[in-house]
Amino acid sequence: MAKPKIAVFSGPTATIANSPTLVTSNKGRLPGEREIAGRYDHLVAQLLHEPVTIKIRKHSAHPLEEDAKAVYHDDGNDYYEVELRPEDGPYLLPYMARRANGSGKGAPFEDGDLLDPALEFGGRQFFYPDASRIFADIDRTISGRDEHGAPNILERQADYEFIRALPPSGYTAEGEVAGKDYFPYKPYAISRRSRYRDLARVTNTVQSCLASGQYAGGLWLEGSPTVEETTYWLSMLIDTNLPIAGIAAQRPHGQLANDGDRNIVDAVEYVLSGQGNGLGAVGVQDERIYAAREFKKADDRPGNYKATGGHGGILGTVGPPVTIWYKPNYQHTAASDVNLSRLPQDLVFQDTANTASATTVQIKNPDGTLRPNCIPRVSIVKYGSYMDEDDTQNPDDEVDIIARIQKALADQGTADGSRPQMHGLVLEGTSPYGMGSGSQMAALAIATFSGLPVVRVGRADPGGRVPADRGGHTIAGSNLDANKARLLLMAAMMKLGRLPKAEQPRNPSRKEQDAVAAKLAEYQQIFENH
Repeated sequence: MAKPKIAVFSGPTATIANSPTLVTSNKGRLPGEREIAGRYDHLVAQLLHEPVTIKIRKHSAHPLEEDAKAVYHDDGNDYYEVELRPEDGPYLLPYMARRANGSGKGAPFEDGDLLDPALEFGGRQFFYPDASRIFADIDRTISGRDEHGAPNILERQADYEFIRALPPSGYTAEGEVAGKDYFPYKPYAISRRSRYRDLARVTNTVQSCLASGQYAGGLWLEGSPTVEETTYWLSMLIDTNLPIAGIAAQRPHGQLANDGDRNIVDAVEYVLSGQGNGLGAVGVQDERIYAAREFKKADDRPGNYKATGGHGGILGTVGPPVTIWYKPNYQHTAASDVNLSRLPQDLVFQDTANTASATTVQIKNPDGTLRPNCIPRVSIVKYGSYMDEDDTQNPDDEVDIIARIQKALADQGTADGSRPQMHGLVLEGTSPYGMGSGSQMAALAIATFSGLPVVRVGRADPGGRVPADRGGHTIAGSNLDANKARLLLMAAMMKLGRLPKAEQPRNPSRKEQDAVAAKLAEYQQIFENH
């Protein structure tokens, strides 16, 4: 019987797809060079060049094998003789590589190379270009065995397709460029972060794969601080009933107590259990299953993901068996109002309140894929006490908000569409009201009547709903945090377009206020349901 297939997507800055620094072993060092301290050498999983026959000392796999040797077959030898072959897969072996330095013998690789600009910060990458080697190491029992002591814990269950969506490392010899084709975070001096336009690449890649009919579901591997955001984006944008699991790690693959390998195995079991069908995208971390909407990293240690919003968010446990205790009550994936299938190819909306002329922004290419340049630019504004300049409530005190408005209007003036045509703002204000200072609210009103929708949320990890804005000029962001509200606003703008502008944004007419209120009601409906 054919095994199910799972799509494994590599995302940016992913600790789960990273390894500790490759340091030259003592066996690869010359006399007089620094030696690695301690009784054991530095071993790394590597492939053999050719077959080799070795002798393995009997009763050396466990301290009590010798004590129980009466139950072992005795062939008269003190060793086992076995042929190791390259096709067996990686073996733990001394790391013999040395860095080229112009001399005849080179120099040892050291962890400090990553801090040395003269060495181009080591000139190497320690992220995996896709997850295939990680899966091989897990199956090989280099990183772990299942509870029965058996290998191939992943391969026994499914086949896998490894897809480089926004990978954390790249093939530079083939012309791939950091910050464009791949996105690492280490070495820190040359780290790169993905951009808002890259969400189109994410959407198109995942949607096309899961719509192909070839897969039982998908895994998304990303850096632990940001996997929560991509997982929520996938839950809104991907039109599928297949399970999608976002997974991350606090420690690199191969490091002591790394949690990523376990999360991979758990996520595979979740996908194959069938209980994730129709559940939307989720986070699978530390044997818990989190709803994408509430999934959040709280600290840099295993076991410290949490559910935000104050009202649940942990849907189930990995087990065994995988158990779903609760299901989300909001719209997602195939039922989402803003998934890729429900977004228009050409978005038509009224640009100003006083004219009937329409503005068109192309959202999708002719083949139905999302255009990178259509992704809206949404920024976050934060309120804190004692921030007011004075008591005049002067909007011009908020130079950041006013500059964002000016930038949005300037971008809309680019005829070639090279700049984003839709902009918005999220205010992280007081909890639970989502309010800012008087000058902030005045500046945000100008933004609203300049065509920029504004969402209000409570600070940090809100525990309740944001009440409606009595002035009717903003969107209440429910119990979303600022980052999730930002993503939902970006998705909603591709469905609804800009707000109708007032001729004088600082003094809108009643007609203009009514036109904006009507449009904001459409936005509010999406925020109520997603």
